[in-house]
Amino acid sequence: MHATSRWIAAALVAGTATAAHAESRALDPASLWLGGYYTNADLSIRASADAGSLGTVDTGRVHLASGHETLARARLDLVFWESQGLTFDYYSLGRTSSHVLDQPFSYEGTDYDLHSTLTGKFDLAAGSAAWRWWFGGEDDVFGLGLGAVYYQAKLRMAGTATLDDASAEVTKRWSEDAVAPLVTLGYKHAFSENLRVYLDASGVRKNGGVLSGHIYDARVGVEWFPWQAVGIGAEYGVSRIHLKRNGEAYDATMDIDLDGPSLFARFRF
Repeated sequence: MHATSRWIAAALVAGTATAAHAESRALDPASLWLGGYYTNADLSIRASADAGSLGTVDTGRVHLASGHETLARARLDLVFWESQGLTFDYYSLGRTSSHVLDQPFSYEGTDYDLHSTLTGKFDLAAGSAAWRWWFGGEDDVFGLGLGAVYYQAKLRMAGTATLDDASAEVTKRWSEDAVAPLVTLGYKHAFSENLRVYLDASGVRKNGGVLSGHIYDARVGVEWFPWQAVGIGAEYGVSRIHLKRNGEAYDATMDIDLDGPSLFARFRF
């Protein structure tokens, strides 16, 4: 009987804690975010490829994009058992740019000045899913999440290289994808049923394989619900993305820096 009493007491304590958590104003059973990310995007790339009679051409570090751009972004949060849940996030980025390159070029031990024209088209899509555990009470919750990110990078590089009377045209394209483990941290505070603030951070790192690299993301935001189920979300986010493609005939390294505000239509159920 003594052991049974202890189990009953433990169950009552757990039930009380769960009930308190179920009343948290910082979480919704289901929450949908649809909006845009107005970001200052800085995209640079370095690629090398076989240019036939001219040997291997290395572009050096080239900026494909620098300036503001609006990216579509979608997010879905689900909470189960009042203290656990799933978070899905998705965004994509695409840029095209042309550049004229004049740089030294070495071929069979002799240095030359190479004149080339380079056109690059880059696309990145990233989607993540994370299982999150929430700890806290009525107005404040802290979250820890583990999951995975699927990201796909596409690159097309087309250019002409001229050296004295010799010239070559090079067109290389590839599309690679990878899955990497994801870790997330979060904090939410509810001032009321209709007003909240939050902090979120996540990190992804993948070593080895054809496509490797890391993605780091952090954001701070506010949610306001003038209506029970419909509201507005605004946040400021920073992302740092480094991807490296190791191929037999074509290598590329991409660095992407994103920072700026996002605005969402918020729906909760």
